[in-house]
Amino acid sequence: MLRLFFLFIYAIHLSLAFSNEEVPVVSVRIGKSLRSIMVTGLDLKRHLIFNDDIKKYTGKKTVKFNCETFTTLNKHKNTPILLATLESPTGLLSYANDKYQGLFKVVTSPKGDSCDIINDIPMEAYISTLLTKEMNPKWPIEALKAQAVAARTYALHKMRTQQVTKELGSEAFYDLESSEKHQVGGNFFDATETTTLASNDTKGEVLTTETGQIQPIFFHAKCGGRTLRPDQVWHNKEEGYQSVNCPFCHDIGPKGWNHFIPGERLKSFFYWASNQGYVKEKLSGDLSSIVLVPDQIDKYTVNFYINDRPYIFDKAILRKYFGRQLFPSNTFSLQKQGEGLAILGEGLGHGVGLCQMGAFSMAMRGWSYKKILAHYFPGHVLKKLY
Repeated sequence: MLRLFFLFIYAIHLSLAFSNEEVPVVSVRIGKSLRSIMVTGLDLKRHLIFNDDIKKYTGKKTVKFNCETFTTLNKHKNTPILLATLESPTGLLSYANDKYQGLFKVVTSPKGDSCDIINDIPMEAYISTLLTKEMNPKWPIEALKAQAVAARTYALHKMRTQQVTKELGSEAFYDLESSEKHQVGGNFFDATETTTLASNDTKGEVLTTETGQIQPIFFHAKCGGRTLRPDQVWHNKEEGYQSVNCPFCHDIGPKGWNHFIPGERLKSFFYWASNQGYVKEKLSGDLSSIVLVPDQIDKYTVNFYINDRPYIFDKAILRKYFGRQLFPSNTFSLQKQGEGLAILGEGLGHGVGLCQMGAFSMAMRGWSYKKILAHYFPGHVLKKLY
């Protein structure tokens, strides 16, 4: 009981800290494709949307949803349906052994054969939990502030565009999901004094383009010496992005890495890239002759002569095909070794936007979060929205 009392007091403290009607509420998918969902809380209020049934429970209660029983409600193929909402006057709900602040929504998955669970949470509370997952809460406060601005901007971009998935678009009931696909949020206990301070001290601050647009602001663990633009990795151009030198992350985190691609796997890659349209001239027949043009780590394309014809590949395409285990980052050079390729790389992650280990090093040197952001995003402007 004493523990619940302190949880109640802390929840009130957080709700007061973020009590501003202008602070947006972000909808985060925290579980997907679930056959059943169990939610626990004190004095729960459960609202079944499809029949407008509202029920209030006294004391501690666990509510279970057997998602397969609701499949008949989904008459429109690939369209999710809001089944229920759950909330507690304490401000805390439990799901999968974790406590969350805010409100839960239970939604059918697009095909209607399972459920998703979504957490509606005030933006600043969300950012304070996210910092523990996407960065280290013990890192310098200025690095955490830089991460807070980046993550808040990304979340607000998702909220404003309402394009969380290409398939659902604005029909989705969430803004982004808690995963590496978007960004990883935390639960109630992931917020610390330092992460809450970093969120509060940058409250409402985002990065915009010079024309005032909120674009997705990306971040990664370690760039390995130079950041990349989105079009160098994903082929989508984003206004304001520039590739910048980063001498700060070199001595932080994992060092260089090396791997090997056997000859047969290399040929399979070439055929795949050709079929996917990543090269102008389609490859066919036996790849009897493969010559690698001398490569360098600071180049983001690689040249081959295949059957005496020149082909240029974006290096990010190799990472997309072979995966993160073989290519931990997009910063690498290739060397021909027998029939295969030796890979010599630096960094960790896609390399676009904020280099987290670089930000750590900068903060340790006394850089402010504004100066850190200005270095990695010279084509963007820091703006306070609320």
